[in-house]
Amino acid sequence: MRVAVISDTHGNLYALDAVLADIDATGPFDEVIMAGDFAFGGPFPAECVERIRERGYRAVRGNTDEFIVEVATDGARPSGATEAQRHGPAQTAIDRWVADRLTAEQVEYLAGLPLSLTVPDERGEALTVVHATPWSSHDVLSPDAPEELVARVLDAAGTAAVGYGHIHVQYQRRLDGRLIAAVGTVGLPFDGDQRAGYAVFTSGVDGWSVEFRRVAYDVDAAIEATLRSGVPNAEGFATVLRTARPAGA
Repeated sequence: MRVAVISDTHGNLYALDAVLADIDATGPFDEVIMAGDFAFGGPFPAECVERIRERGYRAVRGNTDEFIVEVATDGARPSGATEAQRHGPAQTAIDRWVADRLTAEQVEYLAGLPLSLTVPDERGEALTVVHATPWSSHDVLSPDAPEELVARVLDAAGTAAVGYGHIHVQYQRRLDGRLIAAVGTVGLPFDGDQRAGYAVFTSGVDGWSVEFRRVAYDVDAAIEATLRSGVPNAEGFATVLRTARPAGA
C-alpha cells in the first residue's frame, strides 16, 4: 500500500500544482491525504482548497483552517486553540483576508474536516494522519521532542504509523517499532530548501516506511503573485518563500 500525504499548502498554488503533478507522475497511490493548513498566508487560498476538493482527496483540518473558519463564522465555530496558541492581530488580519476569498461552501468544507484520519493496510496495521497531534491541530511536535511526548502521540493514534504536518520540516523517527514522520510542507518550507515537500508512506512486509519527496516549482512566480495579491504581510510571506526559513530566522 502506498499513501501520499501532503500538508501546509498555505495558499501557494504554484507549489501545490507542482506537487500534484509529481503525485500523478509517481503514482498510482492507494490514497492521497491532505494534512491541513490549506489557505493561510498565500495569494491563492480558494484555489488551493478547491484543488483538493476537485480531486476528492480526504483531508484533516489544520490550525490555520480552524482560525479561518472562526473568523468566517464570526466566532460561531471557534478554534480549539489555547489562549497562548491564538493568532494575534496581524495574523487575524490574514485570516480575515482569506475568509473573505473563500466561498461559503469552502468554509463549510474546512469546518467539517476531521482532526485525524486512519488508513489501514492489508495486514491491519494502520497509518494515522493528523495535522499536529491526534488531540489538537495546534500543538507542536518538534523533531527533538522528548520520547514521552512521541509515545503519547503514538499511543493516542493507536496505529503502527503516524504522519503529520504543521512544523514545515521533514523528519522521521521510530519508537518501540512504530513510525512517526513529519511530512513537510507543500507551500512554505522552513528548512532552507525552497522546493515543495511531501511524503509517501509505504506498507510492506516490514511494516510502514516513509520516503520524503521534494519538488521544484516557480518560486519567483509565487513571490510575485504574493506581492500583487493584497494579502496582509505579503512582504513577510514572500521573504519566507525566498529564504525557506521561518519569519525572523
